[in-house]
Amino acid sequence: MKRKTRFLSILLLLVALVSACSVEKKPEKLNVAAPAGATAISIAKPMKETSEIDGVPVQYEVVPTTDLIVARLTAKEADFAVVPVNLAAQLYQKKLPYKLASVVTWGNLFIASAEPLEGWDALKGKDIYVMGKGLVPDIVFRTLLKKNGLDPDQDVNLIYLSGATELAPNFLAGKAEISMLPEPALTTVKMKKPETHVMLDLQQEWNKTFGTESGYPQAGILVKDELVQNAPELVEKYLKVLEEGMVWLNENPAEAGKYAEELELGLAAAVVEKSMPGNNILYRSASQVQTELQDFYQVLYDFNPETVGGVIPDQGLYYNR
Repeated sequence: MKRKTRFLSILLLLVALVSACSVEKKPEKLNVAAPAGATAISIAKPMKETSEIDGVPVQYEVVPTTDLIVARLTAKEADFAVVPVNLAAQLYQKKLPYKLASVVTWGNLFIASAEPLEGWDALKGKDIYVMGKGLVPDIVFRTLLKKNGLDPDQDVNLIYLSGATELAPNFLAGKAEISMLPEPALTTVKMKKPETHVMLDLQQEWNKTFGTESGYPQAGILVKDELVQNAPELVEKYLKVLEEGMVWLNENPAEAGKYAEELELGLAAAVVEKSMPGNNILYRSASQVQTELQDFYQVLYDFNPETVGGVIPDQGLYYNR
């Protein structure tokens, strides 16, 4: 009888110890950071509706530049952050303690023309206004030009402007016949100049070239290692909130527009509503799309190894549930 009692006591003690070990160490609050503009739309619903999760307050910060996102991550101040996937690779090479949990946007680049031109051959010999020399938009476009039989340095004349804030006014002023326009700038242009013709959807062209379905992986969610280790259930619950929020955005574009305007993301409600299909917001866990990510990193690396931090990232970059 004594042996049974002693065994039961030991068993209960072990159960208690296991339970104690499994108790989550939740942070006092969750800090979530995102860059201003189209990317921040991806988390508009939780920004508007989710101020706490599992009893933990959630604080959101939309910063004007990616450099400030990097500052928050370097200082380990952000628990979650929306970042370009190539930046996630760069930060991983610098040993910052974050994992890429998901991809949330899949490209938003389009080639627009003032006249109804069609296809890649129509670009030959033309001036094309683009943005981001040596950066992802430039690499994507140059890669697709080559894959479609055009030499970006010989067959077309690429004229670089600083970004969508220059490209859209330039096109509207009639200074460009052909221009790269990202969403939601493209929608803004079409609302002011309805005759604008979209001659190439670069996401669809990427799908044709690389056998993908959603476009190219553009931005994703980073999560802090410490949070994953101490509060894995909290991480899972918040990632689920983000995923469900993105499904809702696509199903409710008008409400998404209202949220973006109310949150002062710098975008009018009508523009966000009409641009939602082209914003290409789709939540996919990193573990689901590692092939797409690795293939994209290879393209970036082949153009310039520094775009991914000098080395194509290994499996250690990815958050696995």
